[in-house]
Amino acid sequence: MSQAATALRTAGPNASPAAPIPVHAEEVGAFLERIGVSSSGGLSDAEAQRRLAEHGKNRLPETKKKSALVRILEQFANPLVLTLLAAAAIAVVVGFTADQDESFLHRFGDAIAILLIVILNAFLGYYQERRAEAALEALQKLSAPNARVRRGGKTVVIAAEDVAPGDILELEAGDSVPADARLVQTISFATEEAALTGESAAAVKDALAPVARDAPLGDRVTMVFTGTSVVRGKGRAVVTATGVGTELGRIGEMIRSVGEQKTPLEERLDRFGSVILRVCLALSAVLLGWGFIRGGRPWHELLLEGVSLAVAAIPEGLPAITTITLALGMQRMARRGAIVRKLPAVETLGAATIIASDKTGTLTQNEMTVRHVYAGGRRYTVTGEGYNPAGALRDEHGAEVVDHAAPLTYLFATVALCNNASLDEDRATGRWNIVGDPTEGALLTLAAKGNYSRESVAPSHAFVHELPFDSDRKRMTVITRDERGREIAHVKGSVDVLLPLCVKFADDKGVRALTEDDRVAIVAEADRMSAAALRVLAICRRVRLSRDEDDVERELTFLGLVGMMDPPRQGVKEAVAECRRAGIRAVMITGDHRLTATAIAKEIGLWDEGDEALSGAELAAMGDEELARRIMHLRVFARTTAEQKLRLVRAFKAHGHIVAMTGDGVNDAPALREAHIGVAMGRGGTDVARQAADLVLADDNFATIVEAVREGRAIYRNIQKFIFFLLSSNMGLLVAVFVVSFFGKWPPLTPLMILWINLVTNGLPALALGIDPPDPQLMSEAPRPRDEGLLVKRDYLGILYVGAIMGLAAVALYATSDQTEEALLRTRAVAFSLLALSPLFHAWSCRSPVISLFASKPLISLPLLLAVAASAAIHLIALLVPALRPVFRTYAMSSSEWMLLLVLSALIVPAVEIAKLVYRRIRPEGAGPARLTPSPGPHG
Repeated sequence: MSQAATALRTAGPNASPAAPIPVHAEEVGAFLERIGVSSSGGLSDAEAQRRLAEHGKNRLPETKKKSALVRILEQFANPLVLTLLAAAAIAVVVGFTADQDESFLHRFGDAIAILLIVILNAFLGYYQERRAEAALEALQKLSAPNARVRRGGKTVVIAAEDVAPGDILELEAGDSVPADARLVQTISFATEEAALTGESAAAVKDALAPVARDAPLGDRVTMVFTGTSVVRGKGRAVVTATGVGTELGRIGEMIRSVGEQKTPLEERLDRFGSVILRVCLALSAVLLGWGFIRGGRPWHELLLEGVSLAVAAIPEGLPAITTITLALGMQRMARRGAIVRKLPAVETLGAATIIASDKTGTLTQNEMTVRHVYAGGRRYTVTGEGYNPAGALRDEHGAEVVDHAAPLTYLFATVALCNNASLDEDRATGRWNIVGDPTEGALLTLAAKGNYSRESVAPSHAFVHELPFDSDRKRMTVITRDERGREIAHVKGSVDVLLPLCVKFADDKGVRALTEDDRVAIVAEADRMSAAALRVLAICRRVRLSRDEDDVERELTFLGLVGMMDPPRQGVKEAVAECRRAGIRAVMITGDHRLTATAIAKEIGLWDEGDEALSGAELAAMGDEELARRIMHLRVFARTTAEQKLRLVRAFKAHGHIVAMTGDGVNDAPALREAHIGVAMGRGGTDVARQAADLVLADDNFATIVEAVREGRAIYRNIQKFIFFLLSSNMGLLVAVFVVSFFGKWPPLTPLMILWINLVTNGLPALALGIDPPDPQLMSEAPRPRDEGLLVKRDYLGILYVGAIMGLAAVALYATSDQTEEALLRTRAVAFSLLALSPLFHAWSCRSPVISLFASKPLISLPLLLAVAASAAIHLIALLVPALRPVFRTYAMSSSEWMLLLVLSALIVPAVEIAKLVYRRIRPEGAGPARLTPSPGPHG
C-alpha cells in the first residue's frame, strides 16, 4: 500500500493509544495538514490520474458469474445422479456385448432411458434457478453514477468510478455519496445511512464534532460512506477510501469470505443419496459374487443383472420429482410475493428454529411517522402509515378530531413551514416518497393529515429567512411574513433546548403565560414519549417584534410536542405470533439504538418477560463462551455492525439451530449469506442484500415469511411422502429382482421394465404426493430436529414391510408358475404389471404414515386421483398395444391372470392399514409425524 493510501486510511476502532488516530476521530485541521491536501484546491488532474492508476477504479469487483455449462454440470453433482450415470455406462457396455442381431432399442434402451431422466432433471434444476436470477438481474445497482469534485481549484463532475483517494467531494441534498470520505466542512448536513448502519433516522453530520476513537460506524459523525445519500444541507469531504477499501467494499469481502452455504435439504439429500449408493454397491457385489461362484453364465449377463439391481434400488424419479416439487412450491411462493433464488431454499424456512430479523425496513417501514401529538395540554394519536397523508388525529377517547383547536392549527402550520423536505406521490404505484430528511417528511405528513399541507399554508406565508439546524443549537427556525405583514418565527427542536426559551403557552382559549405546572407537565409528557422510544420534538413560534436576529428565538410560545418513530409494518405483529406458535424463536438484530429496538420488539410481541437486550459495544466486549451461554436469553441486539451480525448468526448455528436471517441493508449482506437461508427485501432493500440472499420478498412484507415457513413445511412433509412412496415401491422391485436372481431358471425383470415402473407408473403418483394439500396443523408443530434425516426409523421399517409384501407377491407368481421357459416368461410379464400397479394402490396409503387413508382430509386428493388414473392408463397402453409388447416383453393376459393381478395389487392397502392400526395402538403418547408441542427454547 502506498504512503498516500496509508495516510488516508483509518486505524482500526480498537487501536491502542500508541497507534495513529483514526481519521474519524482526528481534528480536521490536523487531518488536512497531515495528508497535505487543500480543502479548496483539491487534487491536480495529473495527481488524480496517478492515484487512480495506483488504487484502481472506485468500484466493487463484480462476482464472477458461473457459465451456463458449469451450472448445468452442477446439477449432476449428486450421489444418486452419479450412480445412475455409472449404471448407464454399464448398460452401454452391456449393449455393445449383446447379440448384434437385436434391435438398437433392445441393446441400448436401458442406457437411453437412464440418461434421458438424468438430463431432464439437470435441465429442470438449471431452468428454475436461472429464472429466479433473471428476475433479480434487473434490480438497480447501489453505487452513485457521478460525483462533484474539486480538481485544480475548480468544481467538476466526473464519473463516480474515477474518484480517487484525496479527492475533495462537494456534497448537497439529493447526492449519493460516491466514496468513504472525511468531512472538512458542513452546513446543516445530514445523510441517510439505513442501508449501511440500520438506523432509520437521518444521521446528522458535523465536521468539527469530537468523535471517540472506538466510535461505531453509526456514530462517526465526521465521516460519510459509499452507498449512503445526503438528505439535508451541504458538505465538503476528502476521500479516504475507494472501491474495496470502503466500508461497503469491506462488507463485500466479508460476503465473499462466507462462501456458498448448503441448505439442510441439500445436506439431507446428499446423505440420503450416499446411503442408497452404498446399499446399491453392496447388493450388486453380492449378486455378482454369487453369479461368479455359481458359474455357467456369461459375464455380461451377470453385469446386466447388477445394473438391473442398481436400477431397482435407486429411485430414479427422486431427483426429478424433488426438483419439480420444489419448482412448483417456488411458483406458489412467487405468487405470494417471494422470489426464490435457489430451489432447495424453498423448504429451508420450514426447518428454521431461529429467525434473526433486521428492524429497519423489515419489521418496520423505514418511514418516520408521527405517532403522538401533545398540544394545548391534550394528547392525540395520529393514524395512517408512512408518508401517505391519508390519516387523522384521534383524541384520548379514540374519536377523530375534525375541528382543530388553535394550538393544533398553529402546530400544523409551523411544522409545514419550518421544513425543507417535500412529499411526492408515485402515480404508478400510489406510493408516497420524500425528498429530504425523513424527520421533516414525517412532519409534513402530519400537517397534511391536519389539512395544513405546505401547498395550502405557503401562499399566505412569504419566506423571509432561515436559521438552519446544527448540532450545537439543536433547533431550526424559519421566519415568514403573513398576509398582515407580521414576521413569524417557526421553531422546532429538542425539548430541553426550546422549553427554557418559552414564556407563553397556547391552549384552546388562546395564548397565556407559561406556568411552572405547564413546564412540569410538558417535561413529563416528553419523558413518556421518550420511554416509548419516540423521537420527541418541541414545536414553538413567536410573532417577531424585533429586527435583531439574536432576539428571534427568545420569548417563544410553546405549541406542542410531536413524537415520531419508524413504525412496525402492517401484519408484523401477527406474523411474530405465528412464528411463536410454530416454535420458531424470533430475535432482532439491528443497527438502531437499544431503546428504540426494544420498544419495537415489545410493540410487535417479540419481547418476553426475562428477555435481554445487548448493544454492539457490549457484544464486542463479550467472549465467545459468554455469548454461547447467554445467547438464548438475548432477544434484541442493538447498534450492531455487519461483523457482529455475522458473529451472531454463527453463534446460533453453533447451538445447532437452523437460522433464517432477514434484512435489507448492505450491513445485513454477510449475515444473509452465512445463514442457512437469507431473506432480503426486494422493493426497499439494497441490491447487495438481494444478491446475498436465498429468498427475496418482492412486497417487503415480513408476514410473507410466515407463509414461506408454512409452504416450506408443507413441501418438506410432501417430499417425505413421495420419498417413502418411491423407496417402498423400489424395495418391492429390489426384493423381487434380488430373490429372482438366485434362481437360474427364473427370468429377471429387465432394466427397461424397472425404469418403466420407477419413472412412468410411479412418477406421476409421486409428483401428486409432492403437491398434496398441507396439514392444517403444520404451524402448530415444533421445527423438526436438525439431525433428523429425511426419513425416521418408523419410515424405514415401513419401507421394508411394504417392499417385502410387494416383492414376495411377485416371487410367489414365479414359484407357483409352471417352470417351463415359456410359462416363466409369461409370469415375468404378470410380475412386471403387479409391481407397476401395486404402487398405484399404495400411493393412497402414503398420504400419512400413521393416519388411515379413510381418515385423510380431504378424503380424495384430486391430483393423486388423476395421477393414479393416468399412470394406470399409460401402463395399460404398454400391455394392450400389440406393437409395444415386444419392446416390454409382455403378452396378452387371460381374464384369470387379470383377476389375480388386481387382487395381488390391491393387497397392499389392507396390509398397510393393519400396520398403521397396530402402530397407533402401541406408539408412545405424542409420537407420530407431528410434533404438536412447539419447543422454541428459553423465553419462547
